[in-house]
Amino acid sequence: MAHFDRVIPPGGEGKITLKVDLKGYQGKVWKSATVTSNDPQKPSLHLNLQGKVKPWIEIRPSAFIQFKIPAEGPEERIIELSSTSQPFQILKIESSLGEKITVQLETLIEKKKYRLKVINHQKEGRFLGTIKCVTDHPRKPEVLIQVSGRSDSGK
Repeated sequence: MAHFDRVIPPGGEGKITLKVDLKGYQGKVWKSATVTSNDPQKPSLHLNLQGKVKPWIEIRPSAFIQFKIPAEGPEERIIELSSTSQPFQILKIESSLGEKITVQLETLIEKKKYRLKVINHQKEGRFLGTIKCVTDHPRKPEVLIQVSGRSDSGK
């Protein structure tokens, strides 16, 4: 979203304010804007903004887990959640997948870093759902992790 002075006298100054919504972004970002004017010597100007977005709670390796079905035995994935700003605790874990998966929580660093071990118990078919971690972080009260399972044949 841009706000700017619509009329600037010749030789004068104006103000441009750009607002960038970075919700859902993580890591390096690059944004640009083009300013156009009736100045015959410089009719356009390109503005570039780059930076690194740090989430309130970082999820590694990602907020998406995929299992292949069938697996030789119980298959597991590890997700780590860590604070990039202030201390937090995971208060509760909810899953929409019932008995298809088990989620085990381990505290690595108190109020700073946690590990989720997600174990697949599904032997056939497909599934898609979420794990919700409810936290006491004032800016990130919940963390959602997408979980899916599918067979190589697509069935």
